[in-house]
Amino acid sequence: MLFQIQPMLSKELLPQFGGGASVWSASLFFYQTVLLLGYFYAHFLSRYSLKKQMVIHISLVVLASLISLNKFHVNLDLAPNWSVMANLLNQIGLVFMLLSATSVLMQRWYIERGKNAVPYHWYSVSNLGSLLALISYPLAFEVFFSLPQQKHYWQIGLLTYCILLICLAYKLLGKSSKENNSSLPHVQTILKKPNMLWLILSATSSILLIATTQMISTNIPPMPLVWVVPLAIYLGSFSYTFANKNNYNRSVWGYAFIFSAFAGLIMYFLGSQFNAIAQIIIYSFILLSGCMICHGELRQLAPQGTLLTHFYLYIALGGALGSLFTTLLAPLLFKQITEYIVALAVLLILISYIHLTQIKKINTILLGATALWCGCYLVLYSSFNQYNVASQRNFYGYLTVKDINTADLAQRRLIDGTTVHGSQPLHGQDELTSSYYHQHTGVAKSLAILKSQEKLKMGVVGLGAGVLASLADKHDTVHFYELNPAVYTMANRYFDYLKNSPAKVNVTIGDGRVALLNELKENAPLMNALVIDAFSSDVIPAHLLTQQAFELYWQRLSKNGILIIHISNNHIDLLPVIQAHSTYFDKALIKFKHNSATKLTALGSEWVVLTSNQRFLDAIEISELSPIKPYLNTQLVHWTDQKNSALPLIKF
Repeated sequence: MLFQIQPMLSKELLPQFGGGASVWSASLFFYQTVLLLGYFYAHFLSRYSLKKQMVIHISLVVLASLISLNKFHVNLDLAPNWSVMANLLNQIGLVFMLLSATSVLMQRWYIERGKNAVPYHWYSVSNLGSLLALISYPLAFEVFFSLPQQKHYWQIGLLTYCILLICLAYKLLGKSSKENNSSLPHVQTILKKPNMLWLILSATSSILLIATTQMISTNIPPMPLVWVVPLAIYLGSFSYTFANKNNYNRSVWGYAFIFSAFAGLIMYFLGSQFNAIAQIIIYSFILLSGCMICHGELRQLAPQGTLLTHFYLYIALGGALGSLFTTLLAPLLFKQITEYIVALAVLLILISYIHLTQIKKINTILLGATALWCGCYLVLYSSFNQYNVASQRNFYGYLTVKDINTADLAQRRLIDGTTVHGSQPLHGQDELTSSYYHQHTGVAKSLAILKSQEKLKMGVVGLGAGVLASLADKHDTVHFYELNPAVYTMANRYFDYLKNSPAKVNVTIGDGRVALLNELKENAPLMNALVIDAFSSDVIPAHLLTQQAFELYWQRLSKNGILIIHISNNHIDLLPVIQAHSTYFDKALIKFKHNSATKLTALGSEWVVLTSNQRFLDAIEISELSPIKPYLNTQLVHWTDQKNSALPLIKF
């Protein structure tokens, strides 16, 4: 129940925040903070008698169930991270806290019923259940059920949970009235001083979890599958190490992590060069080795008896501190996802420290590997950032402006994540010869044909460096819609396209779909071309490609307007989604594909155009078009706001 709702609600929030990967990071911070509150609640509740614990807990669970997934809207003017958390608190806050206390309370009740040892293997079983719930979401629930259906089934599960809890209480309290049970002595102090390694190990695994998810989401679209895999590894390592104390072998996993740390360096700087499956596999192994060390050492340090709830409470506190650092502090401290490197470095130091304190011996291999790793990082960092002019990071991602000045290339580039989002020559040559928008691309050819027939009244969802403004003439108008204010700052400060365009150029900061909807309500003049080019790095805002989004596009376009979509993506094949929409809306679909001779001087691209404008279609030479392969299973790729999954579209 606890882990099935996480990807469900976070996916529902994606459209409200531009489909960015940081929605999941903020969600994880919320979930881990509320988990901490749940563990504190369980710890505090354990001060009372067994009967009082059950009456209080069941009463609160029933109350929370009645108000879970409520329809009250939160309209607070908050920063995106805090807005995500406010929405989640509103929908699921209380019941999530109570559900998170279940495993700890069950173990406490078990040892209070008699002189039983702490059943840490129950914690393993609990995490295994969470793992199964997580895996089932992207593989089954997301693919086959809409969001309202998913919520309905979850609420049925919540009702079942309440019934089972009441039955358990009835059975235990019935026995309690007949038996003279010997419960554990109640703890008089609310908190005891923790073993600091409890906090450090838990916080480090949390930082590594969230940072790994962010690294994957830089190149692969933020979707439940990408979220679930790292979290499943995190939970699976908990389940495995806590199932049996002997499951963890310190030496094996220590040396495995040395290899992983170097692999992490390669992925940090060159991860975009691997395909989606390779990235997920490599990142997963790195995360697994790190989590096995953190959670294996936690199991070695686990106490017995009355310190049970203290232990779980401090584990949760460490997790919350780790997510706090990664979600809120790291974007302020680092221009890139440097917290990933921090997590790897801290783990290398922790391994050496544990070997020194537990085995009482200096491991020269570990120390040498750590020193070599640090040296490699400094060399790679210097090499990959030598051309940087400016960098900025916020909720929506991280941007870099690079002046690449070599014998083969003299170019200023705007890079969003790992993808070039516009370039400009440093020495005044034709600015469109080496970008996604040069004269051989689908967008340039389409706009050239439309300009020859009528004046351009063009909207562009996604600003980039503003290169498309240079394709318009003095009688044309271009209206950009840009979600990330940092992109607009970079485009204005470091590039000349917006300033030098002969056309009338306007820029609206905010989600493109929301801005277009507001224009529709205000009866703004219709456009004759709309370009959708809002995919940061290889991230896909799915809400811009749903049936409801396309309905809005056609309402904002004139009868003969053309819809141009940039579908270049290394990991997801978006064409089947566009095909499904072209059939549904009865629009002609054409595709332009340009293959670059070299990625250094020119960039390959794929553009598609949907339109009913026959005059426009007749003006296109057939030889310029790329063939379109039909996709038969349209049910899986007909995206709507309530049901969409990129899983069937992954490129292998």
